[in-house]
Amino acid sequence: MDRSEALRQLRTTPWTAPDGSEECTVGCFEPADAEGIARLFYAVYGEGYPVDTYYIPERLIDENARGAVRSAVARTASGDVVAHVAFYRSSPPNPKLYEYGLGLTLPSYRSSLVFSRACQAVLKLLGTDDIDGIFGESVCNHVITQKLSLQAKMVETALEPALMPADAYTTEHSAQGRVACVMFFRFARDQRRVVFLPRPYLAELEFMMSGLGLDREVRVSQDALPAVDSVIEVARFASAGVARCTIKTAGHDLAARLAELESEWAQNDYALIQVFVDLGQASCGAAVDELRRQAYSLGGFLPAWFGDDGLLLQKHRVSPDFENIKLYTDRARALLEIVRRDWQRAQDNG
Repeated sequence: MDRSEALRQLRTTPWTAPDGSEECTVGCFEPADAEGIARLFYAVYGEGYPVDTYYIPERLIDENARGAVRSAVARTASGDVVAHVAFYRSSPPNPKLYEYGLGLTLPSYRSSLVFSRACQAVLKLLGTDDIDGIFGESVCNHVITQKLSLQAKMVETALEPALMPADAYTTEHSAQGRVACVMFFRFARDQRRVVFLPRPYLAELEFMMSGLGLDREVRVSQDALPAVDSVIEVARFASAGVARCTIKTAGHDLAARLAELESEWAQNDYALIQVFVDLGQASCGAAVDELRRQAYSLGGFLPAWFGDDGLLLQKHRVSPDFENIKLYTDRARALLEIVRRDWQRAQDNG
């Protein structure tokens, strides 16, 4: 089944949302939950959620079976799924770093504790199997999920202005434009690593790395690219207007490779371009210098993103809309000022 067929079935199959009076049980995913999760995503996001999997029951069953997604749900006795949250593998090359998210609840159950109970259930998986650490992208059109991330003992390290498309929130009219996200991290298992910090961001990264309890040997990165070909992996999220580029190897041709990609993005009207740089490579500073010359700006620090730590740089083709970003903590507001200042530097020099 593809996305269009799954949405057609959700659109045409009669369903009455539970009114909030039924008691719920909470537990980890079972195959019988798959249709209820798809119905929940449709009820909350309409047809605007950018990832196909969560509308397609067969994919949900497969992803949970192979450990790519580890869902927890709240379900009624009649089988309706009224809340969902998960650990899942997403953008990081490190398979032991899972994203913590996909959290949503039916409106009729939002005054209950079912979502909090589902979060507690999935957080028990941290540190088990191959789940060394988790990160989350909490939306900034409200502060509820930011509070939940803090309750999960996570720490803010990066900010992504204008990440999510507005149409993902049209069902509930909770956003007027593209929505920013703040990134949080937490680790149950860590190991000592060397991290190379680019010279332009030494002070900023010292702040972003604080509070995580990581064991790092900090060195300043080299300023020359090696005489090898660049390797860049690109993930395109066309429905969201976002391209995510992972620089696996930064080489002598990095400027030319970026120029090719820039041409594609301009033709396809992407709103946001994100680039992930490996801070375990001594030459990462030269890659950052090239990105800065091409008007990319700082997004934040991504611990253990590659296994080694990562750096997020980004370029906006729409307004970052800094004024409408809602943040809960002083640390997050300090991140916003760092990101805003470097964005302005990129505009002035672009």
